[in-house]
Amino acid sequence: KTKLLLLDEPTNNLSVKESEKVLQYIQELRNQGISSVFITHNLYVVYPIADRITVLRLGENLGEFKKEETSIEELTKLLKY
Repeated sequence: KTKLLLLDEPTNNLSVKESEKVLQYIQELRNQGISSVFITHNLYVVYPIADRITVLRLGENLGEFKKEETSIEELTKLLKY
């Protein structure tokens, strides 16, 4: 049985409706005990479904954050500097 799903920009070039379907499916898989690594440049897409977020900028790991301990605004600030 699959335990980990690696997703690289899975919602790129999709409509809003198609993106919502992908995100809903990822949540369904999580409910079945399947973890996901979701790679994206768009925090606004991944933030609602994330448990933890690792922020990379220019190949440097800026940190791993639990969603309940940070905000999307704080994460966005990290990427600007």
